[in-house]
Amino acid sequence: MFAVINDSLAIGSITDLTEINNIQKQGYQSLIDLCPTAEGNQLNAVDIEAQGLKYASVPVSAMNLNLGTLQTFCDTIDAAQKPIYVRCASGVRAAVMSLLMLADQEKWTEEQYLERRDALGIQHKPNCPIEAFAHQHFANRQN
Repeated sequence: MFAVINDSLAIGSITDLTEINNIQKQGYQSLIDLCPTAEGNQLNAVDIEAQGLKYASVPVSAMNLNLGTLQTFCDTIDAAQKPIYVRCASGVRAAVMSLLMLADQEKWTEEQYLERRDALGIQHKPNCPIEAFAHQHFANRQN
């Protein structure tokens, strides 16, 4: 999966080094990997940097879905060379974290966030922790 969010950000689930090299050839400068090591889907930083991309890891899992993790993600985005490719195993975490960051920056409502998420074709499984986190994030902003 590869989807462009805006001029400086794309998300997806690509793991194949040839495809990652193609991302670099499209002008992307950095790759942020949201897969925790224990999940078994985290990419190898040396392999990614050999493709010409800067690599950063911001592990996101059900165990660390909180404002601190979102802030770490936002700080990593701010510091990274752009454009950036954000990835995880399915693309869901990459999409949700990226869209929450943009929602905060651009003052989106939850409805605007959901429209952007749905336009990307992101599907949550029932009782998905990251979907609940996103909903709670908007609820907390209103308080």
